[in-house]
Amino acid sequence: MARELGPRGKMCRRLGIPLSRITAKDPDKDPVLRRPYPPGQHGATARVSVSDFAQRLREKQKLKLYYGLLEKQCRSAFLEARRSPGNTGKVLMQLLESRLDALVLRAGLATSIRQARQFVRHGYFQVNGKRADIPSIRLKPGNEVRFHAEHLKLAAVQDAFGRMKSRQVPAYVQVLGAGEGMRYVRLPEREEIPVDVNEPFIVEYYAQRS
Repeated sequence: MARELGPRGKMCRRLGIPLSRITAKDPDKDPVLRRPYPPGQHGATARVSVSDFAQRLREKQKLKLYYGLLEKQCRSAFLEARRSPGNTGKVLMQLLESRLDALVLRAGLATSIRQARQFVRHGYFQVNGKRADIPSIRLKPGNEVRFHAEHLKLAAVQDAFGRMKSRQVPAYVQVLGAGEGMRYVRLPEREEIPVDVNEPFIVEYYAQRS
């Protein structure tokens, strides 16, 4: 399956998103907080474009970074949101937040969206008692996700638990037991989703190119 493998530190610096917002990285070692300017020889003195197109493109790139999406996946989610009733921007965020990999991250069962995808792809989880290995599976409220018993003792899983203890779990996710799984309680409200993007700009970006 295709996925984004570029260096996240550089991408975060280019977009101005602290890496510690999307991983369990130590803020004191965050490359964006230490060097709050784009990477490259002229990054500290580069002129930043402020055109309408640049603003909308930037928000779309931030969304892809937060969720580890490729362009085709992001556009597909927008088209589905536009066909759905309700506010397109809010529905778009709810669709992306309902992905299995995103909810695994929100519940603290992984330290980053990349690790969440890896855990899912390696078959660490069951959804409602059935093996699930596709990160983009869309969960519905009431669905339960649990680790296979043999994977709970893996060093990577235990390390994820240890590093995520200080993170706040949103109200639409319920952690089961001591971390053996999670339950998707309900669709999130926009203000509950810990993703700092301007979704109306993203909707406008894609609407202008439909």
